[in-house]
Amino acid sequence: MKMQDIKTLITSGTIILAVALYMIFGRPPADDKETSTSDQQGIITITDVEKKTGNERFTVDYIKAYDGDTIQATVDGEKQKIRLLMVDTPEMHHKKDGKQPYAQDAMDYTVKLMENAKKIEAVYDVGPETDKYDRLLAYVFVDDVLLQESLLNEGLAAVRFIHKPNNTFEDEFREIQQKAQDIKLNIWSNDKYFQKDGFHPEVLN
Repeated sequence: MKMQDIKTLITSGTIILAVALYMIFGRPPADDKETSTSDQQGIITITDVEKKTGNERFTVDYIKAYDGDTIQATVDGEKQKIRLLMVDTPEMHHKKDGKQPYAQDAMDYTVKLMENAKKIEAVYDVGPETDKYDRLLAYVFVDDVLLQESLLNEGLAAVRFIHKPNNTFEDEFREIQQKAQDIKLNIWSNDKYFQKDGFHPEVLN
């Protein structure tokens, strides 16, 4: 074999090896990317909520968050507090515990979504639109993704404060929560942290 043929063979082999390595390690996996995009869409759409509750969406202009499940926003030109229906995140300023474990994570998650949102909309359920603290009770959608669902998916919120008839999507919420529980994600890393009466930081100490 001539030297030129050897050089050509080596060059061709190197190119083939480089292409093979790029195919294996250099490209983002298409399936993972598609799955991620699909996950972000959520299973509860704003159209679903409008149909099942009979209520129409309204626009929310975010101002700030108090914790993961309560925000301040402008609605129809007025400043309002909005409490996310049927979910509870750890408290930032609990009267006994102070900042509870995962409270900062939940608040940071909500703030990041809100601050980067192109649009924020909300829909009331079929029952009272406010609670005893005059906070609006609503399903809140950030860029068409339900915030309650996102928090439950991340293991940063638990299904709580169920007051009929404002529980149209209770079953769906519990199914979403169960997935986070099964993999012991965040607040579910200790199965005694969240109990029926709320969060128990003492079990994590």
